[in-house]
Amino acid sequence: MLTGIDDVDWASMGHAYTDSATDVPDLLWGLASEDPARRDIALDGLYGAVHHQGDVYDSTVACIPFLFELASMPGLPDRAAIVRLLCSVAGGRNPDAAELDAPFEDERENAAYVQLYFDAWAGVRERADAFLTLLGDPDPEVRAAAAEALGEVHPHPERVLDALCGRLPVERDPRALRALVGAIGELAGAHPEQLGDAAEPVLREMVLSGGADHELRLAALVQLARCAPRALPAHSVRIALDTLRSAYERKASAARAAEPARERPRTDTMVSYLRDLEATHYALADSDATPDLLLELHHALGDRSDLRFPLLLGQLGSADWGQRMAAIRMAGALMTGWRIPDDEPLVALAGQLREPELRLNKAALLELQYLAPVARVVADDVVAFVEDWWESGRTESMDGLRWLDTAIGRAMEVLALQGDDRALNALKSVLSRLDPPEETERWLTAYGPEAGAELGPVLHERLTDLDPDDRGVTRRRLLDGLGILRHRPSLPLVIAALRDSGDDAATGRYALKALARYGTAATEAAPLLRERVSDAAARDPDRTEAAAALWAVTGDAEAVLPALGAGLRSERRYERRAALQVIGSLGPAAVSLAASLRGTEPQGVDEAVALWRITGDAEEALPVLSHHWTAQPVHRPEIAACLVEMGPAAAPALPLVRAELSSPRRHRTDITHETAHAAVNVRGDVASDEELLRGCRCIVAACGTG
Repeated sequence: MLTGIDDVDWASMGHAYTDSATDVPDLLWGLASEDPARRDIALDGLYGAVHHQGDVYDSTVACIPFLFELASMPGLPDRAAIVRLLCSVAGGRNPDAAELDAPFEDERENAAYVQLYFDAWAGVRERADAFLTLLGDPDPEVRAAAAEALGEVHPHPERVLDALCGRLPVERDPRALRALVGAIGELAGAHPEQLGDAAEPVLREMVLSGGADHELRLAALVQLARCAPRALPAHSVRIALDTLRSAYERKASAARAAEPARERPRTDTMVSYLRDLEATHYALADSDATPDLLLELHHALGDRSDLRFPLLLGQLGSADWGQRMAAIRMAGALMTGWRIPDDEPLVALAGQLREPELRLNKAALLELQYLAPVARVVADDVVAFVEDWWESGRTESMDGLRWLDTAIGRAMEVLALQGDDRALNALKSVLSRLDPPEETERWLTAYGPEAGAELGPVLHERLTDLDPDDRGVTRRRLLDGLGILRHRPSLPLVIAALRDSGDDAATGRYALKALARYGTAATEAAPLLRERVSDAAARDPDRTEAAAALWAVTGDAEAVLPALGAGLRSERRYERRAALQVIGSLGPAAVSLAASLRGTEPQGVDEAVALWRITGDAEEALPVLSHHWTAQPVHRPEIAACLVEMGPAAAPALPLVRAELSSPRRHRTDITHETAHAAVNVRGDVASDEELLRGCRCIVAACGTG
């Protein structure tokens, strides 16, 4: 066993913690020990030093043949863990030198560093036939690990697919069967033209005739959705929800202990901790593979919202509150990333507010905050939740929580983000008692100047009561809020804040933004603004903000053009963009700057929009705007707003606009997020997408059938 291990010059090699890898042989021998504690310590050491955080060293490469020898030893315990270690060392299908973050300045050292990863990848691949043999191993965990490995690292995918498919009829272990199905889908997804046609009927057969093993059918459905979505059966959602119900029934009938029976001693290693965590996960009555599989199914379905939303509704209606908790998180990710076909998903999400479980209530309210721009249909449900809370005497511990993180705080924010008058009293109370939180701007924007009479006096009083030396974020947020509300009695306070800002540039900028929002109502601030704009020694951003305010207050283009020209010449993108937005608002009055905008290569969205507003030349602007519509989806709302201004002249852009209106995906949804479980924590910008859709509808209406 481990023949030749003493012939390796371990002393000349290194790993994460030392330049001499003389401890590695003991770690390898430890994997072969009869003592399970020593095996844990050895595996932990290999992951911790020889393969530290996924890194590869010369000692890592030297371990590969010995790890294969150990993995192939009949009867040796924990060989599945060795197989997974080998897969991790290989690093996937094909390492990319561009993605390897070489840490050295010397090119030769970097090349040697990168080469180790290629050597590890090649070292595992050239011995990967061993995994084919392990498909028939007596240990089902080894068989499952071998199937997973074959889907990732074997150099001959056709041969592997034949072996995996040949194993399906004889495999009886549920976990190993799911690993086989997963590997078949993995291969077909990686080699669609080569293997897709062969894998599709196998996976479809597993979906349609998976027998009583609902999880196996669901696993096959996930892989079918990934590699052959057109072959999905019509009743795919029912298959998934049958699995969900089956999982709940297993939970209801099981009498398992939460703490798993220990079959081996616990050791102070990460390996032992992770093993216990996994064992506990599957021993708990409400835990099995179903939640992970449902999450994977959502990701695999991608833009198939015709299937994803019915699946979500079934999940939200589960009898198991734990399953509903997972569904709530998916609801937020789905409805912020994809356009909602009707009100039913929002109603189902708001239905969780009627449940007695506080965690369900708060999770639903958190998602409704993200969905506030489209969630007015359930505003009454949120109000009913608040009323029931107070009438029933429910309470919640505030330990370590901001008020906004409580259930009532979240409910009030949902209403505030919709500009709902029923939350005004609560908002007045918060703003009068607490420092204005970061969310204040979004709340007040939702209400707009119409709420100035209610909320303006509160902000006015808070600003008046501030210590004159307090130049912190509270003053800035209060100024911002007064500008949004355009509270006329507070205008002298805003002007004074600008006059007294001195070296406090941040406070000065917030006061300038507030005055710009007041517009012509702030004419008494004009002399101070002219002074700011004409100060050639001031920083470009400050002059640009002052120019924006002076233009909004007086409409004097001649006075602001020099400052805007200076901002246009800034090398800082943020400062240049601020200048461009003001230039666009001047329209034809900024014609003297048009040549500077045309000279920008490549021309960006802001330049094209500003130039259109100056010249009104749609033929010049449309090619640039159409290019950025496709290349930079994040800018689509502002491009759409410009196209709305063009009216019928925007007709050449109709194909792009109509494609947007027919897309199930919100414009900022990043498709790469759907490849990872982290996708469930990603939330899209619903407000900007709804703005885009409104703009697109206006464009279609203006252009008719063109």
